Amino acid sequence: MGWTILLTILFVLCVILLLPVRVKGFFADGKWGVSVYYAWFRLFRKESAEKAPPVTPPKPEDVPEGAAPTAEQMPEPSASAQSSPQPEAPPAPKPEKPAAEAVPKPETVTAEVKPDEKPEKPKKEKRKKRRRKEEPAAESAGLPEEETPAEPKKKRGIRGFIERLKPHSLSDVMGLVRDGCAALSPALRFLTKHLHFRHIRLYAAIGTDDAARTAERYGAVSAAVFNLIGQLQCWVDFQADECRILADFFNDKITFRASGELRVSPMAAILLVLILGGRFLWRTIRRFRREDKEAKLRAQETAPLPAEA
Repeated sequence: MGWTILLTILFVLCVILLLPVRVKGFFADGKWGVSVYYAWFRLFRKESAEKAPPVTPPKPEDVPEGAAPTAEQMPEPSASAQSSPQPEAPPAPKPEKPAAEAVPKPETVTAEVKPDEKPEKPKKEKRKKRRRKEEPAAESAGLPEEETPAEPKKKRGIRGFIERLKPHSLSDVMGLVRDGCAALSPALRFLTKHLHFRHIRLYAAIGTDDAARTAERYGAVSAAVFNLIGQLQCWVDFQADECRILADFFNDKITFRASGELRVSPMAAILLVLILGGRFLWRTIRRFRREDKEAKLRAQETAPLPAEA
């Protein structure tokens, strides 16, 4: 019974992780939209806001010269004109303030310090003075070489590894960058096999004010787009349903519309993170071990020779 429940749970988890996440997008006439679906459920949707048409006041009817338009022919005032505030009356003159000499100033109370009492100093200054007195005393006493305190031991375990990962110099930063680039290549190879582009549709109409320039741009855009599609089909799963590029000799603007869908499974994303993180940690641990060996050899070479008896 227990094995049956466990296998059922594993089967359900596999189905959930293998169902693709679909990202749909479109762009047409300056408008765009993005939607995210998981299985049959929509998780996210975002579209560009539509531009409101400009508000133009209605034109009055034709009025013969010399005659004033009637109230029906006059345009109605807009909302902004109705809500505009009316001019306020000028403010009343403020009463003059009395002179500064006439107003009595409050007496300032000063704390009297007695000659016998000394002002208390803050605790921080006392601690600093105490440290200054203790440091020269310790230096004058001087400890023999055998009694010098030993260097703090390096922390081991996960905490020590995390502290060592923090870059403290430019060489540490460059080492982390090299490890990340080395871990990125296998992750990218895995990612290109699990990205699926479906229902790709492209439409572009190239137009300018000159027919010769239109033909030149049409040829350059066509070559770039079709070469790019060929390269993408070699690296990823790319399926284009429609790709139309036209030369528009009647308009002087470029019209572009595109839509498509990207599919990726949650299992592929989890495996990608595991591959990237595992490769990076393995490269970093190997670099730390190599640096430790080099430091030990350097310390042995620079160590003084033992004195002969």
